[in-house]
Amino acid sequence: MTEAGRVTTTMMAQSAKSELQGRIRKIHLEEALVDMACDLCMEQVPIEAAFQQIQDKAMEKMVPLLDTKILDQAEIMQSCLEMVAEESERVAWTALRKGTELLEEGLAILEEGQIALPEGGYVN
Repeated sequence: MTEAGRVTTTMMAQSAKSELQGRIRKIHLEEALVDMACDLCMEQVPIEAAFQQIQDKAMEKMVPLLDTKILDQAEIMQSCLEMVAEESERVAWTALRKGTELLEEGLAILEEGQIALPEGGYVN
């Protein structure tokens, strides 16, 4: 590949990644996965397994956001898939952290006696 071809491929990859990043932001993926993180924590799923499940769900949501025009361009596709892997890891950790914080806040409210548990013992 010529130098001009490499530069063009790099620019196209950056453009595709930027577009993908925008699409990911639009779907508010972190917020969507916080509930999943809370549920996994409530089910006492080990942190490593919870993280993996959240990351898998993040990837499942992100991959369809890839621009179909890049599917036949291996270098650009590889670059975008690497970004999906990195972003899914970041999103999973953020969702897990936020989910844990929400549960901690809920427990603090219960411990302070600001709300009473219903008869079944669960708060929805």
